[in-house]
Amino acid sequence: MTALVMYGDQTLSEGEGLSADRLDAMLDSLCALPDPPADLLRDLALYKRIHTMNEEQLVLFELDVVPYALVNEINLYTAQMPTQADVDGSELLAWSSDPRATTCGPYADWNTLHVHSAVPANSATDSLLMVRLVHPEQFCGFQMPVKGVLTSRFGWRDGRPHNGVDLDLQVWDPVTSAFPGVVRFAGVQGGYGRVVAVRHYNGLETYYAHLHRLKVKSGDVVDAGDVIGLGGSSGHSSGSHLHFEVRYRGVPMDPARLIDLSNGELHTDTLVLKRTRASYAAYPKGTRFHTVTKGDHLYAIADQYGISVQALCDLNGISRRSILKVGQQLLVADLGRH
Repeated sequence: MTALVMYGDQTLSEGEGLSADRLDAMLDSLCALPDPPADLLRDLALYKRIHTMNEEQLVLFELDVVPYALVNEINLYTAQMPTQADVDGSELLAWSSDPRATTCGPYADWNTLHVHSAVPANSATDSLLMVRLVHPEQFCGFQMPVKGVLTSRFGWRDGRPHNGVDLDLQVWDPVTSAFPGVVRFAGVQGGYGRVVAVRHYNGLETYYAHLHRLKVKSGDVVDAGDVIGLGGSSGHSSGSHLHFEVRYRGVPMDPARLIDLSNGELHTDTLVLKRTRASYAAYPKGTRFHTVTKGDHLYAIADQYGISVQALCDLNGISRRSILKVGQQLLVADLGRH
């Protein structure tokens, strides 16, 4: 095949985008097939959603690194929420008696020289798993690291990913471990400044950055609520605050997925992690989608599910002033299930 390309041309032929009507007709015809192609239906459904995005939303897809909050939303949307049967049949991550062990479990090393640690290759068993956050029978609980006001959310900030949340505090305020575990790293590391990384018995790791003083060292065993440092503004920080991260196998997740940042309590005692190509989609066990319809607003949705507006906003990384759009999907924690 030969083609004549004129100066200034960028394509061999004019592309024709699918209109909303043609897209709906295509989806209807595919769904009518005896054995509809699930992958194609999923991709077209995602395209239909992207098709309605405005310029501000679409520009996110042109970035070198897509914000994790957006990745998490797309992961959940394209993969769809697992059924309750899938979740009930998934593996419960084994509670570790020694977080320093590297011969088995989710981590490949016990790195005391760097805040980040290596992880082993993915296995078939961690495609969908549950993380038991607290274990009352073993007196393993949870405590919010500080009771400060949320000043910066997880996601995208100043042209780069913000892999945790920022909580307001004063210099010298005590900072405590969220869960029981063992301190893996305590020292100075780049933009984190003085930072503590704790590997927990439940399989998660938490980071506490911009500290003024360290109160623990590598290898120290800590309980939930034990002081690990004093608040400050070390590293790349414009003022005193705690930068708090939650990670699994080195992948950051929004702390608001497991903690109600409005009151400092866990949404549930079990976190569901669904592995995707590059990260994990995380949400409290029992979470459902609410699809926004015409006339919906945050207060009505929160009232429908018996939760606070702030909890709904925190779980979805939005503010009270966010404009909802028809078809938008919101995560809603089912308070009646644990």
